[in-house]
Parts: sequence; C-alpha cells; structure tokens
Amino acid sequence: MAATSIRTHPLRAAQMAWTAAGLLATAGTPAFAIELADDYPPTPARERDLTFHLRTYYLDRDKPAPTPDLKASTIGGWLGYDSGWFFDRFKLVLTAYTSQKIDGPADQDGTLLLKPGQMSYSTLGQAYASLKLWDEHKFNAGRQLVSQPEVNPQDNRMTPNTFEAYNVTGKFAGLEYFGGYVDKMKTRNSTQFLDMATVAGARPGVKSEMWLGGLSYSPMKDLTLRYSGYHVQDVLNSNYLDVTWLTPLSEKWKLRLSGNYMFQGSTGMNALNGSSFDTWSAGAIGQFMYEGSAIRAGYTQTGRGFNYQSPYGTWGGYTTMVVTDFNRAGERAFLLEGSYDFTPLKVPGLVFTAYGVFGGKAINSATGARVSDKTEYNGTVDYRFNAAGGDWPDWLKSLWVRARATRIDESQNSSTTHTYDYRFIVNYEQHLNW
Repeated sequence: MAATSIRTHPLRAAQMAWTAAGLLATAGTPAFAIELADDYPPTPARERDLTFHLRTYYLDRDKPAPTPDLKASTIGGWLGYDSGWFFDRFKLVLTAYTSQKIDGPADQDGTLLLKPGQMSYSTLGQAYASLKLWDEHKFNAGRQLVSQPEVNPQDNRMTPNTFEAYNVTGKFAGLEYFGGYVDKMKTRNSTQFLDMATVAGARPGVKSEMWLGGLSYSPMKDLTLRYSGYHVQDVLNSNYLDVTWLTPLSEKWKLRLSGNYMFQGSTGMNALNGSSFDTWSAGAIGQFMYEGSAIRAGYTQTGRGFNYQSPYGTWGGYTTMVVTDFNRAGERAFLLEGSYDFTPLKVPGLVFTAYGVFGGKAINSATGARVSDKTEYNGTVDYRFNAAGGDWPDWLKSLWVRARATRIDESQNSSTTHTYDYRFIVNYEQHLNW
C-alpha cells in the first residue's frame, strides 16, 4: 500500500483523526495489549509509521435449541506506531487495540468480538523492541505477533492473538528460521497476558512457558518445505511439517499442491486432561488457479488418540473453516471450494468464494464411540478497492468489505441439526509516515 500525505486529502485526514481519537480514547485499560487468512495481511515495514486501522464486525449465529444464539456488532481496530530503524540497528513498535460494542444482547454472549459479558475492551497488544544483529537477522523482545503454523495471530475477530516473546529470526540462502521463548499470550478477545499452560486449559496451579522453533526452506523456485514445533512443559509437545509446490500449466493456469503432517502429545504431568495422550493429523490439497479464480479440493484425517489441540492460534489443517475445525479424533474431512474473480466482467476487486466441507467418522477418544458427522457450507463475497484495474481514489484503496454466510449440519442417530452463521466485516487502514 503506497504511503500518501494526509495534507493533500482533507476527507482522509478527517477519517484518520476520527479513528485515532477513538482508539486513543479507549486505550486506557493497559494490560501491558488465510476470513480475515487471518483476514488482514501484515503491514509492510516502513520508516517511522503511524498506522490507523478501522474495523467493524457483525456476527450473528443461530444455533439449535436449547443452545443460546450468539450475536454482537462492534467497531474498533488498532493504532500502531513503528519507530523505523535507529542507526539501522534498533526499532520500537507499539500497537493499541480496541473493540467497542455497538450491540450485544446479554443472552447472546460468546461471539469473541467482545469480552465475556458483552463488554467492550482496549489493550496494548504490542510493545516490543527489535535489534538488527546483522543483515536480515533480528532479535525481538516484548509483546508481539508470532506467525508460525500452530502459534499465530488467528486474526478472525476484532483483534488478534499477541504474545510476550523473546526470539531470533532471520533468513539466508533460501532458509528462514524462527527460534525463541514465549512467556505469555493474550487471546483474541482478552486484555490479559496469561502463561501458556493456562491458555491451553491446563488444570489450576500449573504454569508453563513455551519453547518454539520453525524453519522454512525453498531449495528451488516455487517449492517450499516447512517445519515448526513447540514444547509447553506438562501440557503439550506439538510438531508441524508441510510442503508446497507451485507449477504453471500454461500462460494463465497454475497448479499448487500441498501436503502436511502434524503430531502432538501430552508431556510431564499431563496437566491438560489428566492422562497421557498423543495424536496426529495429515492432509493434502490441490488448487487449480486461473488468474484470480481458483478451484480447490482437499482432505484431512486426524488420529484416533485424541482431538487435535490448537490452543495457540488457528489450527494448521486444510479443513479449518469459518466455524468448524474438522480435527476431532478419528475425523476424516473432504473439502471442495471454488472462487471467481469478477475482473473479466469489468468488476475488479469483487470475488465470490463458495465451499463445502464434509466431515465424518469422528469418535470419542476415551470410549471409541462414534460422534456426530458435520458438514459446513459457506459463501463469501469480498470487495477490495485496491484491485488492479479499479479506478478508486488513493485514500479509498485500503478499504475491504466482506460478507459471509455459513451453514453447519450436524447429524447423529438419524437426527440432523442446523446452525447458521452470518458475518459482515469492514477493514480500512491508512498510514502516516515521515
């Protein structure tokens, strides 16, 4: 996104000032704070950058009786400061997040757009220093985003997961690495940073931190291999591997093939469920792409030992969807998805995506008994104002509007229930750099 001067656009300056005022006014509760894939991409590094990100979110989930429905609408986002590199060696990043209630019925809590009790919140989610060791190798310390396959921002509500961490990152000769220590985590709709055992749901009194590492290697163009693993004493040890290969089939058609394998198990005192367990998950996916449109088909399967655990971010399987993670013990899931970019019809920026995921054979890992089969259907409409071929003014090009409708069918013993989930999301971001 190109930087522009706020002095040349009075309307944009007013919008930015309004957003900044709202975020600063609500940032006074300091707790040191692939849908949005997670929906909003990271901002590129800039020299001395002030970021204004406005987000509005409406979520309405109708669940089968007697389970309560979920509903809320919110406005907020974040205000971020990046100092840029001092003497090409050191920089400071601060980001304050907020989610303010527009509507939130007390009896429809649980959307994760607000704190429990349908309460608005604000928090300082990022506050870290970065030291450039040499070239592209850096040491980062403080509250920050972490983007590993199983430890990640999961940015699909109002604000992301952030982490208190100390890590070294870098890349050379096609190899990227991440290694470090994660002390605490703030989940999406929280203002508190808690130890990693507590976040995972370990029994009271158990506190642990995380050791986390990751490698990504591209031995040749369009081929990438990744490994990531973490260890939380007395709770979980988890490992993730994948490979992705992209090849052109013609001038306009491309094929992307990916496969992954994950395995995890309890450690030490088995504080997560009181007994030892291990499980695994594997999957494969293929995607045919034609310019901005695509067709995808995928499959995942989880081991029968336990439901695959993902307490620290979005689950890494290919069938993690808007509402459902198809990662229960023994579960097998098939994905069919298609998206169409309306640019050839002279509507650049408009994309429609539809999918169906069909999950079955899941079991209760303790008894071996079959549990419900699940199917999730979704239709998503995205409109991005920065699409090539569009004719929008610069100040509007960071606007992104998304609407989603999802249906989940759950069947067991010849009975089927239906859940409906509706979302409307707006993102708008601007920068002031100097």
